[in-house]
Amino acid sequence: MSSNKASIYDGSVFLNHARDSLDLSGWINKKSSQLYNKGVTSITLNASPSLNVGDKLMKSLTNELIGTVSEVDGAVVSFYQPTKVSLAQNDYVHVYPKFEIVKIDFPTSLTYLLNLTPVDRRHVGNELPDLGTFAANADEDFGASSTQKGVSMYSGAMIAGKSIEGRFKRVTIDSSDAAQTNESAICYLKATPTII
Repeated sequence: MSSNKASIYDGSVFLNHARDSLDLSGWINKKSSQLYNKGVTSITLNASPSLNVGDKLMKSLTNELIGTVSEVDGAVVSFYQPTKVSLAQNDYVHVYPKFEIVKIDFPTSLTYLLNLTPVDRRHVGNELPDLGTFAANADEDFGASSTQKGVSMYSGAMIAGKSIEGRFKRVTIDSSDAAQTNESAICYLKATPTII
């Protein structure tokens, strides 16, 4: 049975002073306990994670697939197949989310962009994909080559009618005027690409 899709987006979320943040990061606040080379079948995290069998575990900084979880025993996470990437000690990990933010519209003025977290370093933001701080003008930020350094996304008051497009996993807004409560943003969502 065919269907007519009326939008290129899979959904949208309206942010305002009552709900000022959208977090689709899959963040579990856990990191690898040691160095792991690519190809191991289990890793140990710094604490017991809240994971389910079948979750796809990702390396937060680069948004690369580590593997699909087959078992969790305390802080030890096992995978169905050998891991696909190496992990340094203290690399943050997250669960692959079902959706990501692909466009943000600012319908009103005085809306301040407090946090913008990209899914990986190839997209603008004001913090790293593992929620660390971008080093302004670092070579590795935004996929820039050594001759074209990246620059942190401006995190200030947005002009009404402005839009930002990219791939983001977290956004937080606030008002640039404490007396005002009319800040707003519309976040458009798309399903994340299927990974195997």
